[in-house]
Amino acid sequence: MKFPLIKLYDFNVCKPSVEVEGVEGKLQWDECDLTGLPPYRTEVTMTNMGKIPKGQWDNLPEKFTATDGKEYLIEDIIVLG
Repeated sequence: MKFPLIKLYDFNVCKPSVEVEGVEGKLQWDECDLTGLPPYRTEVTMTNMGKIPKGQWDNLPEKFTATDGKEYLIEDIIVLG
C-alpha cells in the first residue's frame, strides 16, 4: 500500500496493527523515520489548524520498524487494522 506523508505521521502516533505480505500474523507499527520531511502541518496558529504541506507523496521512506525491532517495507502492507 502507499500512504501520504500525513498518514505516516498519524501511524507514528497511533501505532496501528498491520499485516505484511510474506509475514505470518499481525505486526504492531512502532515508528517510521520521517527526519528531513515536511512537518505534519504548516502555518498553525491558536485559531487555525494549519495547512497540510505540499509534497505528501514525494521522497517518502520505504520502510517502517515494527515493535519486534525488524524493518518491513511499507509497500508490502496488505491489511491495516
